[in-house]
Amino acid sequence: MYKVLIADDEPLILKNLTQIIDWPALKCSVAGTAQNGQEAIAILEKERFDLVLTDISMPGMTGIELLKQIQKIPYKPITLLISGYDDFEYAREGLKNNAFDYILKPIDYNELQACVERAIAELEQQKRNEYEYEKFLIYESITTEKIDVEVTNKEQPYLAMAVKSYEKNLESIVQEIHEKNFVYRMSDEEVMVVVTGPDESLKTSALEIAQQIINKAAQKCVVSIGEHVNCLFDVKRSVLHARELLKFDAFTKSTIITDELIKQEYKPKQTAAELIEDAIAYIKSHFEQDIGIDQVAERVGLSVSYFSNLFKQRTGVTFLEYLTNVRVDYACLLLENLELRTYEIAEKVGYTDQRYFSQVFKKKMKKTPSEYRKMFK
Repeated sequence: MYKVLIADDEPLILKNLTQIIDWPALKCSVAGTAQNGQEAIAILEKERFDLVLTDISMPGMTGIELLKQIQKIPYKPITLLISGYDDFEYAREGLKNNAFDYILKPIDYNELQACVERAIAELEQQKRNEYEYEKFLIYESITTEKIDVEVTNKEQPYLAMAVKSYEKNLESIVQEIHEKNFVYRMSDEEVMVVVTGPDESLKTSALEIAQQIINKAAQKCVVSIGEHVNCLFDVKRSVLHARELLKFDAFTKSTIITDELIKQEYKPKQTAAELIEDAIAYIKSHFEQDIGIDQVAERVGLSVSYFSNLFKQRTGVTFLEYLTNVRVDYACLLLENLELRTYEIAEKVGYTDQRYFSQVFKKKMKKTPSEYRKMFK
């Protein structure tokens, strides 16, 4: 969805511009409104918008002055001006300052919609041009040793996937899954896919794309997932990592190869006692975080049920009891030595709810945190 900002000092017109046009049908969302130019530029400096619709005559800062300020921000949205007949010369000035077009009052909403549609078509073309240029830059970074010094290093998460398959339609299959993927045919049996997206979900997205490639391809596919990098110039590192992982194809039955898989399959075999010691060490160093038995069991490579039984055999208590003991013991230490509030101590030992922490503490220590602290005053 393209983000739209509408600026007009007349509340009724502002409301009409927001509601009369079927913005979602145009792949747009009105994500901000302003009643003068100062409000509008303050919004534009905080977040990126694709399209600005602004009246020319507004108090404080006119639409033309707003347009000039827009030229100074990094991401310049397409701007449409709304002009009265008396402001016609201003509208012409707006076109000289990179306004996309203008609409005369009284507003003909059919004409306005047609104008917005032309602006959207321009945004779509810009998007295609940006995609093609970025695709070219990624290819250059993958295939050459040097990167043009004139090129700006784009700060954005990237992740490369190497796909091994003799599937002839592999590029189109990958493009169907998500048109924003960057796809490169490297040889008869290798296609490189570079994905980008939000930092926190990029690896999950890559795993989903890998599974979809395997499901849609008629020929057998093996996909390896490289490391996550944070800028365009580092994409090659992710590509090389993905290719290294692909070499394990002969040694694993998995069709999706990741660092985690290799570590899991090739880690040294440990005894049950060593595994539980690892789990205990992990609990003691991460108890202040939101950890659970699933997470710790997965870390030591055991099923939850087997880990649960094994843990109780080795420690004499359940996982939850052990975690609670560690947290309460550390809370006692803080109460004895620091002048922290109860909610601060609760947070430091892994509890977001102060009342629940106090209940857990009292159940184990037979005293509230406050009563316990008084013993050491």
